[in-house]
Amino acid sequence: MIKKMDIDIRKEIEDFKRLDRFDWLIVLAMVIMFSPTFYRLATLGWKSADYTHAYFIFPITLWLIFRKRQELVKTEEVNKVGFIIIIVASFLYLFSSLNEFMFLEAFSFVVMMYAVFKLKLTEDSFKKILFPLAYLLFLIPPPGLAIDMATLPLKKISTYGSYGLLKLFHLPVEVYGVILKVKDHELFISDACSGFRSIVTLLALGAVYAYFQDISLKKKWIIFLSVIPLGILGNILRITLTGIISYFVGMKYAEGFFHDFSGAVLFIFTTFGLIGLTELITKKTHEN
Repeated sequence: MIKKMDIDIRKEIEDFKRLDRFDWLIVLAMVIMFSPTFYRLATLGWKSADYTHAYFIFPITLWLIFRKRQELVKTEEVNKVGFIIIIVASFLYLFSSLNEFMFLEAFSFVVMMYAVFKLKLTEDSFKKILFPLAYLLFLIPPPGLAIDMATLPLKKISTYGSYGLLKLFHLPVEVYGVILKVKDHELFISDACSGFRSIVTLLALGAVYAYFQDISLKKKWIIFLSVIPLGILGNILRITLTGIISYFVGMKYAEGFFHDFSGAVLFIFTTFGLIGLTELITKKTHEN
């Protein structure tokens, strides 16, 4: 067992040594080029969009690529497409950084990563890491306009969905726009309570979860996209629970619950929903 581990370690060292000067030059160039981008994302882009999950995207991507390292083969030919995409990504980076377009600047990093691997790997090898490269898209904070466009309908869905559930419990509830009035207590469904940011985070987790399921690509997409309705239902559930607590215990406890524990309610609901859906799909796959 120890001998096998020694062989594996020596092989890893040899694979590491196989990186030529050009590889290291690319790595160094990307570090220098995109360090300011990641600084701006961490201090502004991710912070303003409440993208706490984004800090884990790049490490997870590197880990997913590392898992495939034994299957990756360097190409011996010059990949013209890779060079063209690198040039396009460079111009996109310069344009976006000079004009302070955070969305495009982050996107240029994703394109550059795509281009570098396209340049260095054979076509078959490159296909094996398409998912990790696509996963980098979760790094990109959407423009404020896109967030606003998604937030408003989500707020309305959450408000009226919670209103319907509270009615089912025969509680005295009224709705005014995005305000729920439960007895004498008013619950304002703010942008932060729309569920948008939680859904994006859950999509990032759901993508990895679906990726590792041993099912067809179509069914993986079903599991991944099911995060959206599950996230919406989870958000409706946590607002409903807040309304119930405000009615029976008081607004002070409802606000404390909402801010401290409601995120966990949404996460637990979505997680169990994904597990249940996966079990259902897997069971049908085995039956067929």
